[in-house]
Amino acid sequence: MFRSRGRAVAIGRDQTRPRPDRRIGKTRKALKEALTDLILETGYESVTVQDVIDRADVGRSTFYAHFVDKDDLLMAIFADMEMPGLDPGTWKPDDPAFGWTLALFEHFGSVKRLFKAVASSSPARRETTERLEQLAQAELSRLKATRRLDAFQLQTVVRFLVGTFIGFMDWWMREENERLPAEQVDHAFRSLALPGVANVLELELELPKSL
Repeated sequence: MFRSRGRAVAIGRDQTRPRPDRRIGKTRKALKEALTDLILETGYESVTVQDVIDRADVGRSTFYAHFVDKDDLLMAIFADMEMPGLDPGTWKPDDPAFGWTLALFEHFGSVKRLFKAVASSSPARRETTERLEQLAQAELSRLKATRRLDAFQLQTVVRFLVGTFIGFMDWWMREENERLPAEQVDHAFRSLALPGVANVLELELELPKSL
């Protein structure tokens, strides 16, 4: 609101910023869906830009008006997955060890089709791995593991946790397993991974109880 000659005048949304062009959003969505479909059909490496524009039924110049290349389009799909922005600063000392993994399983479970597509590509998988490593390192820091382990040992634990998590995700995404609830998959992950971490850290971590 602002005042003009003693009257309050409302500034409407249309007056403050332009409306997004629906055609742009529609084109980007078509390109994302085309690449997702093609990856699930033939694998990321075998897909070309020409394959994408043929499937999306757009021109080559239109593709390059939105994306630099195939990898750029893939990372736009990855961004749509919106991995939860877990904030280690909000974790409390008495929180269960790695209690936030359920939120990740629930999230990825809600975008299974996208996860299946991006998980087969190196750029997105590398980005996912880096984010998970950051979370694992923050958790180990909260558990004061840095006081017990040297740099090599710490990285070994991080790689074990992240590799196991991604392995569980890959297993969960198989057609015969994809109907399993996130809670069951997370429980299995924590039941198998945490005892090993507790042994290395020489800590008594709270382990999952039977479902």
